Amino acid sequence: MLGNGGPIALPPTEKIEIGADGTISAVPVGQDAATLSVLDRIKLVAPDERALTKAGYGLLRLRTGADAAPDASVTLVSGQIESSNVNAVEQMTAMIDYARQYEMQIKMMSTARDNADRSAALMQLS
Repeated sequence: MLGNGGPIALPPTEKIEIGADGTISAVPVGQDAATLSVLDRIKLVAPDERALTKAGYGLLRLRTGADAAPDASVTLVSGQIESSNVNAVEQMTAMIDYARQYEMQIKMMSTARDNADRSAALMQLS
């Protein structure tokens, strides 16, 4: 993760909290819960999707090669797990349906070829 000053390095801590604005606070090892210190702030950005390009390892980068500017309107939801944008069951069902349609089309082409061969054989006998 990148913070405002570059990569974020966390020292040994007893507890870490991340605020909605990306602020990372921690209780240092051996300190009481009242000793909460701010370590860094996660760099939250909201670039225009049209300005992005896919780089290596699935990373998205700006086409210009510059770093995206921080955006104060972007917020985090702490304690949540990001879910997938794909419904696995729905996609599996669609994949099975496509496979069956493909098999049906192949069988139909094979049947059409067989019919053409038989009709050619009948025409040769006449």
